[in-house]
Amino acid sequence: MARRRTVFELPIIGRIIEQHQERLTPRGKYLFWTMAAFAMVGLDTRRTQVYVLFAGLAGLFAVALLFLALGRPRARLECRLPERATAGRTLAIPARVTGAGDAARDLLLSFPRAPTFWGTGIGVTPRQVLLAAPEAASVDVAVNFRAERRGRFVLPQPTLRATDPLGLLAARAAGGGDQVVMVYPRFYPMPEFPVPAGRRYQPGGIPLSSNTGDAVEFVGTRDYREGDPIRNIHWRSWARRGQPVVKEYQEEYFSRIALVLDTFLPQRASAADRRGFEASISLLASIADHFSRSEYVVDVLAAGPDLFQVSAGRSLAYLENILDVLACLEPCFAPPFETVAPTLFDELAQITTVVAVLQDWDAPREAFLKRVKALGTDVRMLVVRERATTRAWQEASAGLGEINALTPADVERSLSAVGA
Repeated sequence: MARRRTVFELPIIGRIIEQHQERLTPRGKYLFWTMAAFAMVGLDTRRTQVYVLFAGLAGLFAVALLFLALGRPRARLECRLPERATAGRTLAIPARVTGAGDAARDLLLSFPRAPTFWGTGIGVTPRQVLLAAPEAASVDVAVNFRAERRGRFVLPQPTLRATDPLGLLAARAAGGGDQVVMVYPRFYPMPEFPVPAGRRYQPGGIPLSSNTGDAVEFVGTRDYREGDPIRNIHWRSWARRGQPVVKEYQEEYFSRIALVLDTFLPQRASAADRRGFEASISLLASIADHFSRSEYVVDVLAAGPDLFQVSAGRSLAYLENILDVLACLEPCFAPPFETVAPTLFDELAQITTVVAVLQDWDAPREAFLKRVKALGTDVRMLVVRERATTRAWQEASAGLGEINALTPADVERSLSAVGA
């Protein structure tokens, strides 16, 4: 379904707002609205002389426009928005302005707002900084960037503009452009997260896992086959036999955990359901962060508009790969287990444990996890829900394994403890 445009994205209104936000300094905005008030009060020129004040302020803006014809500032701005951030955390953005002999004009450092993202909680403080232009030295400015929610955002780069001597208007921007900013979900460090231990045979073990885990034991040699790594060549046997020979090692056995995220939300989800959805993502990110520091191989499976699968741990990938997926994840309006199940069941022979983060507990979810358990894989479940579950989960814990129920408030307390 196509996204409805906001009023700020309409051609005329959006352009007016952009000019007001970016071409007026804080002092200029104050005088502009004062001039507008004088214009309204002084409409009847026969009964009041307020129009004289309006004319005076209008004259100041006219003079300021003349100075703006001098063009862009001869100064260089070194500043970029962060490529990655975490929701709810404030980042300091260093900005450096280097002058080039243009000390006669003040400069306006501005962090533009993209109209698309008004009201989404992405902000820079202070958004505009008026500073004296350095002749040759550099001036450092510290500003704070904060995003209140996760997502992938395309935001305008900071700009540097010359101002008139009165500091009312700013000229055309030097710099600019757009930048993609990935805002990760909030997560917290887990001191422990016990799961049923076990190891499974992994076909092709070493390429899948890196060289850590069970000891890699040399068991013999065999003829070279196309695709074998050069480092495995047994040089003495090659010299003795006159043809390539490679060393053969024992295959790897290690623990592999699948993190399954329940992304289902009804079409008309309530505020409580959405809080539960965001809390589930934060909880899964916290679990992934915990396992990223261990020797487990972790597979994350989540169904949104598409099926997302990413593997991490043991040098396969960094935690950022998982967080990139979770940052962009949208709810699924159809039961996601029909999408996740084929991929998961194809790999259950190599998976030790399935950790499922659920939005509810009902018959389809219970049947899905019972099928996983029946195939010999251990299961641990976490239900994140503000209201009572559709079906009592306590009865299923005896046959399935450990089930924990949390509310979004429980997750929020853990997240808040990180900030404290």
